[in-house]
Amino acid sequence: MWRRLLGSTPREIPPPGTPARAKAAGRLVLLEEGRTPSGDYLLAPFLASLGPVLVRLDARIAPRAGQLLAGDFVVVQRYLHAPWRTAIERQRPGLAGLAWFLDDDLLDPQALSELAGPYARKIRRMALSQRPWFEQMGSQWWVATEALATKYASASPSLLPFAPPPGLAAPRPLVKLVYHGTASHQAEIDWLHPVLAAVQQRSEATHVELFGELAVNRRFRDLPRVAVLHPMRWENYLAHTASHPADIGLAPLLPSRFNAARGPVKFIDYARQGAMGLYSRGAPYEGFVRDGVDGVLLPNDPDAWIEAILSWVADPSGRRALAAAARQRLGAS
Repeated sequence: MWRRLLGSTPREIPPPGTPARAKAAGRLVLLEEGRTPSGDYLLAPFLASLGPVLVRLDARIAPRAGQLLAGDFVVVQRYLHAPWRTAIERQRPGLAGLAWFLDDDLLDPQALSELAGPYARKIRRMALSQRPWFEQMGSQWWVATEALATKYASASPSLLPFAPPPGLAAPRPLVKLVYHGTASHQAEIDWLHPVLAAVQQRSEATHVELFGELAVNRRFRDLPRVAVLHPMRWENYLAHTASHPADIGLAPLLPSRFNAARGPVKFIDYARQGAMGLYSRGAPYEGFVRDGVDGVLLPNDPDAWIEAILSWVADPSGRRALAAAARQRLGAS
């Protein structure tokens, strides 16, 4: 299609390292399948250094009217979904340019045969089979490694410089929130999702650690800065918590006949990690936790939990005092 629009004029590819069209574009539009190491470490820093405004869009979400503008230079990271192909084809004559960024060898069938079946099939469908389309669209090739530049030299690829932004290596202290409920706490896990969604939206200083199977991972993967760890044996859990301190332990407990007979084990878990704890007001914590001394008791009201979490995130000295008092109850200094 693009060749038909241009006649027989061969596509123009800048010399390696000098993407002139991208520098002169009105905007740089990066299409990526969500945030990835390649995008954050390699591609986005390079694009940001070129000068034009950088717009990062999720290629898995169908384009909306007005997302592509005349004068844009579009960079596709690895994969392109069909709705975006259609949008690019429609607006290709007005675009400043198009580049395809490869940071792995996605185009060699023999190399793909060494990969796990589902992953190899995705690459064949989303990359290998799309090579003719990118060529028809007059796309530049941008690559991340010397090996790719050499292997696909016939496409005159541009080898991008390795220049991750210095900020990636700078320490970024985060307040670590943990909830270590097991599968018997499914109701509490579901209850926590909107609470943590609100906390993560309102604060960029928090990191959340949960335990759960695949269903829990899927439930929380939409939230930023959340890690879902696979359940582990008790001995491994003891070792993990001994070597991974936390700041705030969450222990919501909803009313149920089963929960009515639970013990206050979360108090011990969180004290071992050096964390202060937020606990549901009621058995088994009410009467055991000394409210405001070695923990905090809260009603099972999501808004109360959201405000309490954010308040304690902003009070490191208060957190440390409650955590120290909790550890003293364990006989620990």
